Amino acid sequence: MSTMISEVYTAFKAAGVTEQEARQAAEALSAENLATRNIIAEDKRDLIASITVLKQEILGQIDRVWQAISDVRQEVSDVRQENSSTRKDLSGEIASVRKDLSSEIVSVRQEVAEVKREFGEFRQEITTELAGVRLEMTREIAGVRLEIAGVRQEMTRESGEIKRGMGIMQWMLGLVLIVLVLPILRDIAAQISTG
Repeated sequence: MSTMISEVYTAFKAAGVTEQEARQAAEALSAENLATRNIIAEDKRDLIASITVLKQEILGQIDRVWQAISDVRQEVSDVRQENSSTRKDLSGEIASVRKDLSSEIVSVRQEVAEVKREFGEFRQEITTELAGVRLEMTREIAGVRLEIAGVRQEMTRESGEIKRGMGIMQWMLGLVLIVLVLPILRDIAAQISTG
């Protein structure tokens, strides 16, 4: 049992709840905690899968960029061999391709930055949600403790009323005995004195 679940179990035991009920309450809390962890783990797996897909797409784009660069280099080499006079025209073409590739790389970097930002926001949301769940569970435990204290107080009050009722019944029984026994004792005294 985790520390928090042990504390719940101990609190219920201290409140006079049976061991079975205290264990069931602690296990219910443990199940709720486990369900929350499973939801977080599932969300994490989904996020990792999304990041993996995006990473594969980015790597594919980078491979295409490198392939494009390789293709351009090959074209440049072929053009140089065919005609060295067109070198000036090819330089402009190469610059254009570089510019396009630079733009695409910048775009990919921006996408990576966006994914990192979204991951940070997701992490913050999960952290906030966990804090809320913990707070809610703490409030519920406090409510249960208050209810237990109320039940104890009610039982103490009822116990006092029962004791007072028993005292009144004993007093009334004493009166009944006096009323029943006194005439018998008078008859016996009268028989003794006449007797």
